[in-house]
Amino acid sequence: MKNVIARLTVAASVVVVQCGFAGTQADDINNLLRNNPTSSRAAIVVGLVDEHGSQIFSAGKLDNGTDRAPDGDTLFEIASITKTFTVLLLEDMVERGDMKLDDPVEMYLPESIKVPAHNGKKITLLDLATHTAGLPRDPDNLTLTHGLPENAFADYTVERLYQFLGGFVLSRDPGERFEYSNVGMALLGQALARKAGTNYESVVVERICQPLEMNSTRITLTPEMKARLAGGHDQRGNRAPNWEFLAYDSTGGLRSTAKDLLKYVSANLGLEKSSLTPLMEKTQVIRHRGSATHGDTAMAWSVRGEGLDSGRTLLGHAGGSGGYETFIGFDETQRKGVVVLCSQQGGMSSETLGWLLLTDVPLSPAIARALLPAGDAVGVGVGLALDPTNHAVRIVQVLSNSPAALAGLSAGLIVQRIDETPVAGRKLLECVGLIRGTAGTKVRLELVNLSHSETNTVELTRQKVGVGK
Repeated sequence: MKNVIARLTVAASVVVVQCGFAGTQADDINNLLRNNPTSSRAAIVVGLVDEHGSQIFSAGKLDNGTDRAPDGDTLFEIASITKTFTVLLLEDMVERGDMKLDDPVEMYLPESIKVPAHNGKKITLLDLATHTAGLPRDPDNLTLTHGLPENAFADYTVERLYQFLGGFVLSRDPGERFEYSNVGMALLGQALARKAGTNYESVVVERICQPLEMNSTRITLTPEMKARLAGGHDQRGNRAPNWEFLAYDSTGGLRSTAKDLLKYVSANLGLEKSSLTPLMEKTQVIRHRGSATHGDTAMAWSVRGEGLDSGRTLLGHAGGSGGYETFIGFDETQRKGVVVLCSQQGGMSSETLGWLLLTDVPLSPAIARALLPAGDAVGVGVGLALDPTNHAVRIVQVLSNSPAALAGLSAGLIVQRIDETPVAGRKLLECVGLIRGTAGTKVRLELVNLSHSETNTVELTRQKVGVGK
């Protein structure tokens, strides 16, 4: 489940309610939504909130049999963002005295269910909430014919979840290492629902959605809510089925709107008074440092390495299903939050856009070009990455038959300058955007070959490269 924003041809719209985000940032978002070419059938909604109020931007179409444009009340599958609700529900159960974080999960499952352990250490509720139980991302008994993005969990029952659990062997002690696990969060949801004596959706609605007046955040939609649901799209812009999660409801089953999620983010930041805010703050405590995939991680929330240089405290979570890409995040230091919802899987990165907005990075033309999906990229056929030791921009991939390959470029070269622009201190995304441009135009790269202690400049002609940068 990853997070991506669709590109849109239609004009963007904005609803403003006195938000303190910089005015130029609002202009940037409008320009980004207005000028990025892609499937006009998809919908995108961007929400910002801080202590001064909120803003909602939107573009595209609902593509649900009507010609309606999206707005703050449009519903999207939020997929893995659901996990943040699941861990908050756990903290609510703990606060009520119903559970303890260090309780073994087996305490809340049927006695007949075998839960794996390692070296005598049992999987606890906290292990599941922090993705450290030692369980894989997904179980090995999913029906392969469903496959991504075709409703992967539509027939995955609780019985099959328990069957997987009984046959799985842990390779390390629970709590030892972070490993993102959908199936672990599904198991946590089952434990919570059984303890509450109801289903997952009912207890989330009662204890989270109703107190926050999130009346459009549900798994099961009424006819009126279905009429506001944006139709999902695959990477090619074709309609994709809405996913059914069954035993995976606590992993990705919720649908929601930008207005509801801005309420949720506001409560997480303490901008709106709520009895849930102290419990939310407990889910935000960093539990593990330096995961290769998610950076520092809390209970569901992660940092992804963002904000470290600025000294800000940032947290976020992305979601993605077969037809949707979503992100919510917030800056605890400056007390502001972002929501990005899109009804297309495999376009521009919604998570990347969310982090850019949180860190006040201007959405320059170069950044906008870099946000385009790789399949529509016009560039020279190189993949870039930041060197972990010296933060230099390094070529890590050269596509065959690309302008870079035909010029003899190879992985390992350091990019020192793009045209007249030095790359030192610039974000990697901006460097990608500087290399991209219009097909047929030229770009000069000043490259350093450390192994030969030499610097050379090469001029390349941009072309559509399909993948890469």
